[in-house]
Amino acid sequence: MDKQDQTVFMKVESTVFMKVETTECDKALDVLREQGLTVRLHNRENNSWHIADGGLYAGYVATCDELVELKRTNNLNIRGIKSLV
Repeated sequence: MDKQDQTVFMKVESTVFMKVETTECDKALDVLREQGLTVRLHNRENNSWHIADGGLYAGYVATCDELVELKRTNNLNIRGIKSLV
């Protein structure tokens, strides 16, 4: 029997487990989105976010640390973010 006449059957199984951790920053961003605010990544390097209450360019930039602190003090809303400026 030459190589062309051989058939090989293989059963391939793959299982991928990914652990996704929700950080305090993710929770703060979710709160802002629930309030109807637009949240976009502003700068990946310093983990800052652009938060807008309508409008494409109008808005405020805040870091995750600032957002988590606002959430901790129950001041995580557009007024609290404005106060960071």
